[in-house]
Amino acid sequence: MKGYVAAVDCGTSAIKAAVIDFSGRVKGRGRTDCPCRFLRDGRIEQSPRLIVERTFSCLQEAVARSGVKAGQIASLAISNQRATVLRAGRSGEAAGQAVSWQDMRGRRAIAALRRRISDEEYYGITGLPNNPVFSLGKILALHQKAARFLLVQDFLLREFGADGFFLDWSNASLTGMFDVERLRWSPEILKLAGLRESQLATLVASGRKVGAVSRRAARLCGLLAGTPLISGGGDQQCAGIGAGAVRPGTAELTLGTAGVLLACVERPRKDPKMRVTCCAHAVPGRWEVEGLQNSAGAGLDWLGRIVSGKGFAPDFWRRACARPPSPQDPLFYPFLAGAGAPNWDPEAKAMWLGLTHAHGRESLARSVLEGVCLETKSILSVFADLKVPVRELRLTGGASGIAGWSRMQADVFGLEVSPLREPEASVLGAGILAACGAGAFATVPEAADAMVATARRCRPDPERTRLYGRRYRTYLDVLRRFESGGIFRMLARCGL
Repeated sequence: MKGYVAAVDCGTSAIKAAVIDFSGRVKGRGRTDCPCRFLRDGRIEQSPRLIVERTFSCLQEAVARSGVKAGQIASLAISNQRATVLRAGRSGEAAGQAVSWQDMRGRRAIAALRRRISDEEYYGITGLPNNPVFSLGKILALHQKAARFLLVQDFLLREFGADGFFLDWSNASLTGMFDVERLRWSPEILKLAGLRESQLATLVASGRKVGAVSRRAARLCGLLAGTPLISGGGDQQCAGIGAGAVRPGTAELTLGTAGVLLACVERPRKDPKMRVTCCAHAVPGRWEVEGLQNSAGAGLDWLGRIVSGKGFAPDFWRRACARPPSPQDPLFYPFLAGAGAPNWDPEAKAMWLGLTHAHGRESLARSVLEGVCLETKSILSVFADLKVPVRELRLTGGASGIAGWSRMQADVFGLEVSPLREPEASVLGAGILAACGAGAFATVPEAADAMVATARRCRPDPERTRLYGRRYRTYLDVLRRFESGGIFRMLARCGL
């Protein structure tokens, strides 16, 4: 089958675009930075205008590099960072800065909301813990000073030419206002928050046509005016599709700014202990169970900045991964932006334990890589508790290409781990949804079967898995002692 689609992934710190054929091969790419502003008071923001301008220029670059004529591109779909909130006026123009999903300014507002709805009732509706990482906390912290509240997807679709604001179920799942079983905005939560449904986007399934590229957008992005706009999905659900995690048994781990583990399920699977989230998948009619750690690739970038000033070369990371684990290695807890699943503690702070004069740069780098793995293992253990099957794990995201890290993860998890032929799975997942929306495939799983391919497979080494098991037990024991002793809360009271 011949044909092409365009896809964009509007991430937390970078925007990527591609023109993709119906076999999943990328014909042309574009990439540009779109950084957040990290303010001293803890606010984390992005410019809406910059998001739009760089999305258009990035897509234009991908089209130009592809060698594909604009008239051959059947449709466009968008993958995007989730939970980030934009305020807008009555006519839809952005007002002020976008509030990043990493921004924790909603902590007090969420604490106040907890006095009106129990955590158990909230989780039962939304499939989410009541936590400021999600959109609702940011909206409440903004004191509802907007005619509308948008997410990145509905904002960008409108800028491309959609005749209204449309948000797919997978993105709505991370707002904290969505009834995950009924696939609608929750009237109970909107009432508690003092919000009207008219302030939010119209909900749609993923892979549906929601408009066409306008003449203005066409001049800026390289597509033809009239090219169909297809509802995409949240970046993690799109990564799940782009990794082939569209049926039970295959899970996907994104190693981008955050680290996200996702497994497809055929019905909502909620955790009685509220350790992991249950969201709508971007595969219509399916859900996903997900564990989010707030810092993964961001932790690697942070270490590179503070140690070398400009980041480490790939060969440095390869050497850091190469040797087996040792009891003398320091332990790193990757809570640079608070703890996500399974502990959900916004007060948690990153820490190294066991540092000595004997530890150098490679030891620190190895401990950061290992810390992300150990935190992921804690999420996998919750999946096992919930009887969510994981027989194979597929790796995606920019950090998934670090040589040796795939093998470390296979050893830590005791699972077969497979990087992908196309590591930018969120872009590919959006392309798969675009292909379905254009009518090239009947279903998302059928499209994923045709367009997704894995690269080499890494199988675990039993001896290293045993050694990592010891490290993991120590990691958990120390963390439990910190939690039971209220250490993170004490540090927060001291301003740390």
